[in-house]
Amino acid sequence: MAVNCFISCLGAGDQNLFTSLYPTLSQQLPREPMEWRRSYGRAPKMIHLESNFVQFKEELLPKEGNKALLTFPFLHIYWTECCDTEVYKTTVKDDITKWQNVLKAHNSVDWLIVVVESDAKKKNKTNILPRTSIVDKIRNDFCNKQSDRCVVLSDPLKDSSRSQESWNAFLTKLRTLLLMSFTKNLGKFEDDMRTLREKRTEPGWSFCEYFMVQEELAFVFEMLQQFEDALVQYDELDALFSQYVVNFGAGDGANWLTFFCQPVRSWNGLILRKPIDMEKRELIQNQEATLLDLRSYLFSRQCTLLIFLQRPWEVSQRALELLHNCVQELKLLEVSVPPGALDCWVFLSCLEVLQRIEGCCDRAQIDANVSHTVGLWSYATEKLKSLGYLCGLVSEKGPNSEDLNRTVDLLAGLGAERPETANASQSPYKKLKEALSSVEAFEKHYLDLSHATIEMYTNIGRIRSAKLVGKDLAEFYM
Repeated sequence: MAVNCFISCLGAGDQNLFTSLYPTLSQQLPREPMEWRRSYGRAPKMIHLESNFVQFKEELLPKEGNKALLTFPFLHIYWTECCDTEVYKTTVKDDITKWQNVLKAHNSVDWLIVVVESDAKKKNKTNILPRTSIVDKIRNDFCNKQSDRCVVLSDPLKDSSRSQESWNAFLTKLRTLLLMSFTKNLGKFEDDMRTLREKRTEPGWSFCEYFMVQEELAFVFEMLQQFEDALVQYDELDALFSQYVVNFGAGDGANWLTFFCQPVRSWNGLILRKPIDMEKRELIQNQEATLLDLRSYLFSRQCTLLIFLQRPWEVSQRALELLHNCVQELKLLEVSVPPGALDCWVFLSCLEVLQRIEGCCDRAQIDANVSHTVGLWSYATEKLKSLGYLCGLVSEKGPNSEDLNRTVDLLAGLGAERPETANASQSPYKKLKEALSSVEAFEKHYLDLSHATIEMYTNIGRIRSAKLVGKDLAEFYM
């Protein structure tokens, strides 16, 4: 589990102190697991804590209404190795006071003061109090009701049993405070998110804004490697959007849905080779995404998490449902789509899903799970056939000028090939472009797909489905 911890290092001496301790701290903190108990009766989990330590700056503190959980400072730590009475009175005390005032101004209540004890420092000082007295002063001045918020770390750089015992006590305290703060703030974030969701019937409610909030929660769970919980967030967003589209078709349309009714001008298929498609995410954030943009991005995130969960066959099952549903959703929302554009999008998407699955499974697994993927092969074959008829690649005379213009327009809607597939000889983009380049090329690609689909259906005993593809093939030959 990774938790962001913004660490306070005020003054050059303190910064140098933390720099010397950081390697040991970052190495030892994740070693011991902690039990993470969550609200609403969810099962506890054993997790390892890692922290991202950042030097304290006021501008890093969250502003009012900031919904960013990933960069939230869960714990603030002040480090000092002060052992001199005068230094404490004239410098350290003022520093801690200013630091705490800044935290209070930003409603940050999770903090810890670490007093580092060093025998070498003691020997070099003459005007010192016993270490306990300095700690007592800090506790009296700043920790009246929270004495546990000030801890002592004894000779942390020495290799001794006393040092190790001190480290262990400090690490246990740090893990406990981090986990308490994280659990509390995560719960508050979830409550705020539910409140925002409940306002969805109010005028001015934005699905895109809500999408970014719930995705922030998904990112946090993914960072914690709780992939199932992350997937649930995207599934809920999927279901919410689908319900609104169905309601729109029944005459109950939400105002924000008009953003997704803009004409389709790009049909470059699903993008599944990036963990996060930042380009499409930005379109959603700016409320500029089309229906296909939203669906493509949402499915790409679900796909990534399903691969992490080692459920690639569920990717193919969900993909087939998605492609069929998108066709219906475009009709329900009465979105303007150029002829053949949707066929291109479906064809490219089928091949992208199949290649993504092939990339994470070996040949034996793929052959043993043909029943999960054959639907995508069949759908791709059907769409390529439609494109062949639309672009005049099945007629005896070949394509005329109108067919050629239509083909050029369809290829233009694909845009440039993505960098991640540019070096792949059999990318979906290259296959479609080649298949639409000539009658001969189309025939080769269509026959290859048809025969492969028929063979797969036959191998899994779906003879009737195989014969339906064979019927299409017979019509093509005739």
